[in-house]
Amino acid sequence: MKKFKSILFIVAVLLIFQAGSISAMAASGKTPADIVAALTGRSVEDVIQERMDTGKTYGRIAKDSGKLDEFKEECLELKAKILKENVADGLLSQAEADSILAAIKANQAFCDGSGYGCGRNQGYGHGKNQGYGRGCYGMGKCRNLL
Repeated sequence: MKKFKSILFIVAVLLIFQAGSISAMAASGKTPADIVAALTGRSVEDVIQERMDTGKTYGRIAKDSGKLDEFKEECLELKAKILKENVADGLLSQAEADSILAAIKANQAFCDGSGYGCGRNQGYGHGKNQGYGRGCYGMGKCRNLL
């Protein structure tokens, strides 16, 4: 029963994070496509078009340009900012935000840009386990640590 409650709590936290991150991202105006474009010196439209044409994640596009580590770092900063805004808005407690950020950091260690989501719907809520790049925020294949 305790394990079930723990799993239920984690799912609830992730759902709250997902719902709140949509508005927080809109407020920040920065997306993973923006990050990849800035890192690769390309336009956002070009990056988005490549993603649509090839099916590559933003993480794969960054990796192909030799910028995966930088992409991960900037995405982590974006997530931290979104979590901070969610705490300020009362959507999450600081402990919940810290737990989510720790999970994102742990998951990023295994991301290789291939596109399989480790975030378990921790993305920005745009489809099946996709959050601007399939759970890992475009950073790709990861172990499911949760």
